[in-house]
Amino acid sequence: MGTFGSYTGSMDLSDEKKEQFLYWMKKVLNYGGMMEFDRAVMFGHDICLLNPIKIDYDVNTEIDFYYNYFEDDTWENAGYNPKGDYFYSNKIGSDEFNDVITAVHVLYEVTDEKYGFAEINGDIISRSAYAGWLNHILGTNFSMKKRYRLWDNVERFSLERLEDEYDPVCSLSDVKNFIPSTMRYAAGGTEFTDLCYIIEGTDTLRKEAIAQNTYPEDVYNCKQALIHYFQQNTDKTAIEELWKLLQKDRTARENIENSTFAELAKMTLYLPARVFVYLIAEIKELAFWEQWKKLKDVVYHDEQMKQYASDELKEERCRAIEQPIPPVSTCEFLRYDSIVESLRVPEEVEDKPKYFISDDDRLYWWDGSDEVKISSDMDEWLKELATQHKELMNSLTDESAMQNSFLEKFMEVLAQANSYYKHIYPFQNMFYEFIQNGTKKEYLAAVQLFETLIEDNKEQGKIINYCHGSWDMYSRKITHNIGRLRLKRFLSVMANKKLREMYFGF
Repeated sequence: MGTFGSYTGSMDLSDEKKEQFLYWMKKVLNYGGMMEFDRAVMFGHDICLLNPIKIDYDVNTEIDFYYNYFEDDTWENAGYNPKGDYFYSNKIGSDEFNDVITAVHVLYEVTDEKYGFAEINGDIISRSAYAGWLNHILGTNFSMKKRYRLWDNVERFSLERLEDEYDPVCSLSDVKNFIPSTMRYAAGGTEFTDLCYIIEGTDTLRKEAIAQNTYPEDVYNCKQALIHYFQQNTDKTAIEELWKLLQKDRTARENIENSTFAELAKMTLYLPARVFVYLIAEIKELAFWEQWKKLKDVVYHDEQMKQYASDELKEERCRAIEQPIPPVSTCEFLRYDSIVESLRVPEEVEDKPKYFISDDDRLYWWDGSDEVKISSDMDEWLKELATQHKELMNSLTDESAMQNSFLEKFMEVLAQANSYYKHIYPFQNMFYEFIQNGTKKEYLAAVQLFETLIEDNKEQGKIINYCHGSWDMYSRKITHNIGRLRLKRFLSVMANKKLREMYFGF
């Protein structure tokens, strides 16, 4: 058992879309905190190095990862296979790793015009925030209009589930999942109404409660005509005769007069064939989707439907469907609030506020734009650290810098941080830059400052000792305590050369 994400389409993009898509995908994985691991094994220490997914246009890049920086945890391998040209994933959990994997599947969905939808454990996701986050980080204008081909989407979904022997084949919640949860007001119409009748039946249709000149009134009248037909035709061939009627072309149906079919034939000119099939299935206690599978390709599709909605309402729905999903910031998108947070926590942190990701946790991605904004508290903290760093630099002599066994000390300090605080990993680029510059005072002082942070934050960080086993089973008041976060944030600044230069001068 576990949580799995998937995309129901083929992932077969055209050549002109593929390069752009893969660039977007890598950016989604990068900004979403997906990391590959490298290792450094020296002086008896085995250090994991974070290697973020690189953003480039190379369509031949193979990607494989299983760690999310913001979740601070590993799941099963996911990635992109350039030979097979597909994105894959296995168990994805229910937090940030899950969100980012699902965002990739939504990226497939909004890029691919063909059938295909993002799913989690077989349920189509209805949260429009995935597309909103894509629009934010990619600068795109994706809408969810593909979801509003409601009949075509649910028909294919249901027939596939029929083939796989699902029971029920399709529920009302399945239908609602196709519609973005914040935009269900735009999904009203005959297709949604038909699906509700197929799933829930039409017993709620009462003549006295139906407004005139509406679609429910026409469906009700059709049902009454079918009931009357079956009262007049009780032999076994009655249903087959109706199926034959539904297979006639428009001209043939227009010319039916003076027969038991005359009233029904007239209705076929403006009602979809599926209406007759689901009403017959309900009256005769047949399984609609089984009947529809046999009939859908042979019944008429030439009806000329009445206009049931006003022009104003149709235009309003069309605008809502076509408009891009409003951008959703990374912190808002990755905001985590699990039931685990409501479970009992040690009294040392009971009164602490819940942890939610902020831009303070995204300093590695700071580039001077509005994507990551440095808070006033973070600015003050970094300036304090910069002062300490300068003092440490000034205390170092050229001789002490040359004699210092930097690499061994660096490995020891990193191992110490990970051992005490857990899941504290340096970025790969920072690690190799530091070992290449180990005789320079700036780097020596930075390692000494990190060692100081390890000591200074032990009291607040010791709460991590309550965490045993699966990381995701503990409140983030424990796993994302401020002591741990300070160490992570410092390492992320050291890995961001532009930001490090701005505060620390090197």
